[in-house]
Amino acid sequence: MILRKDLLALNFYKKEKFTGSFQGMRYLIQMVREGEEELFVVFTWPGPYNFETTLEEKKSRRVFPFTEESLEAIADYLNEAYEDGKEGWTPGIRI
Repeated sequence: MILRKDLLALNFYKKEKFTGSFQGMRYLIQMVREGEEELFVVFTWPGPYNFETTLEEKKSRRVFPFTEESLEAIADYLNEAYEDGKEGWTPGIRI
């Protein structure tokens, strides 16, 4: 299970993106600016490959407001995404 504390502090995302994995599900969290608005964009995809080498059709994308509260919602979303796609995740694959 992915917990809020696993997703680092809000200020981290102002300068860096964060990637992680959970039992075969890979994810990327980053802040983007759309005009004056700051948003979190969260991608999930099946491992073992990284974001750049994974086909676009295998990636899912979700957008959240750039707030502290959204980090809790992102943790919940990642856990839901894991459960919803459980049969597609391949934990333990090494390349």
